[in-house]
Amino acid sequence: MRKQVAYDVHDAIDAVQQAPPKSDAARLAGVSARPLDSPARQLQRDVAAAFGARRGWSVRRTVVLGAAYHGVILSALIMAACETFGHVAS
Repeated sequence: MRKQVAYDVHDAIDAVQQAPPKSDAARLAGVSARPLDSPARQLQRDVAAAFGARRGWSVRRTVVLGAAYHGVILSALIMAACETFGHVAS
């Protein structure tokens, strides 16, 4: 399954790279024109969708979970340091 997905991705990349070159002539945007998506913007959109940005995952929730995670890690390090200093001092 993974190999098939990898082959599909490589085929899609090859198809994009083999697209005919567009002319370099500048043209004015009309009313129906829409902005082009860069690959970086598309990747950002895909990552946001994968991590739940479209399903209501808020910045506040991310900050709270990050703070809780770092609080747990910091408390574990403090407990380990107190235990170590207790053994060294005695």
